[in-house]
Amino acid sequence: MNKSYILYGIAFLLLMVVFVNDEPKNKVNYTKLYSENMFLDENVQIRSTKNQKFSNQSLKDKITIVFFGYTSCPDFCPDTLARANKIFAKLQDKDIQLLFISIDPKDELSKIKQYVEYFNNDFIGLSINDTNVKKLVEKSGVYAKKVSSTGSIDFYDHTGAIFLINKESKLMGLYTPPIKDELIISDLSRMTN
Repeated sequence: MNKSYILYGIAFLLLMVVFVNDEPKNKVNYTKLYSENMFLDENVQIRSTKNQKFSNQSLKDKITIVFFGYTSCPDFCPDTLARANKIFAKLQDKDIQLLFISIDPKDELSKIKQYVEYFNNDFIGLSINDTNVKKLVEKSGVYAKKVSSTGSIDFYDHTGAIFLINKESKLMGLYTPPIKDELIISDLSRMTN
């Protein structure tokens, strides 16, 4: 009887050692998504703050952080972009880019450019017409809804997630609030090495 307890105990310890040592070395901190589709529609070309046209080809060979927001956002958007700037300052890697996609069809490209470049000159902003932004929001699973207006300014309730696009222009994951900068830095450092 005692021998069987000892054998069970040894077997349990061996399983624990295997389990602890079998934990993935490259554990990621984002929610994995397995999209087979390109992030943007295949033939779409969008006006960006950096190039005349932005497409899936513009996402190739870079890890892209995507944030959906709007330039009149009073709190969450500026906070997220300021934090993203700190992350970029720590990484200083040319294979990473940030893409800000405005959910407000009233946001003109010049206003988006001024807004994103206030936080970092390398950040890229996109101005998408109302129909295409709705399609992209739906395709990405982003929640965005106009909740009120004050004069000419519209206010939106929207997803605060940060999306990750891989080097093949496909959605690979997302970070959901509360977002921890050090976890993003850890993941991006590993992806670019």
